[in-house]
Parts: sequence; structure tokens; C-alpha cells
Amino acid sequence: MDFVKFKNARFERRTAAVPVPSLSIFAEEGVTTCKIDVQGLTGEEVAVARERVKTNNGLVEVIEKFAGGTVPEAVEALREKLGLSDDLPGDAVYRLAVLEFGIVGRPFDRPECVRLFNAHPEAFYSLTSKILELTGVGQVSPGE
Repeated sequence: MDFVKFKNARFERRTAAVPVPSLSIFAEEGVTTCKIDVQGLTGEEVAVARERVKTNNGLVEVIEKFAGGTVPEAVEALREKLGLSDDLPGDAVYRLAVLEFGIVGRPFDRPECVRLFNAHPEAFYSLTSKILELTGVGQVSPGE
């Protein structure tokens, strides 16, 4: 490996436009196929996404303790809105964070990601799979 070349390289995130036909009803006027621009993640974003898996269960415990050991409707609604669950698979928690960081432009916030996950799971997995693919091949150096 040419470490000098690597040291001097400028890097940019890889991006892609992902067609999401199931979301076409939400496309801008005059557009027939919905596409969402996604990008690969940085190392820091990957670390934060992985950490969310660990903190998911911890936050559920904190919310329950805050509620005095019971889970009233308001606390349950908060958990649902934030996508927190002690039985939500780690992969889903990880991908929710991946989607937050991987949308180009106006990013989805966590509740929007949860809403997409629940309402359009195939679109959610299609988008997050592309983000993870772009992340896996690393950033690109202009002129590559």
C-alpha cells in the first residue's frame, strides 16, 4: 500500500439514488418513481449506530424506572415513538441509526425512521442495505 498516497488523498462519501417504488405515492408532483439519495457512513457514524444497539435496552430500563416501575400509556407511546423496545432485534436498532445517518440532504430523524420501518419495511431494508453497501466499499477519492 502507498501510505503517502493514502495520507494525501481527499475522500468523499459514496452516494446512490435508491428507487423505492412502494413510496411513489409520496413522490413530488410529476415524478412517477420515488428515489431517495443515500450515502455511505463515516467511521464515527458506524460506531454510534453500533452503540445504539447497546443503549436501546438501557433506555427502556431508564424509562420504566422513571415511570416508577410501571409503563403507563404516555411512557409506552414515548417508547414507540423513539423505536425503543426491549424485544426489538439488534439489527433493526442498528439499521434505524444507519438510516438516520445515511439519507442525503434532509436526514430522517429517529421517529421518521421508525415510521418507515413499521409502515414500509421492504423500503426500509432496501435503503439501509444500500447505505451499508456504500459504507463497506469506503469513501471515494475524487478522480477514482
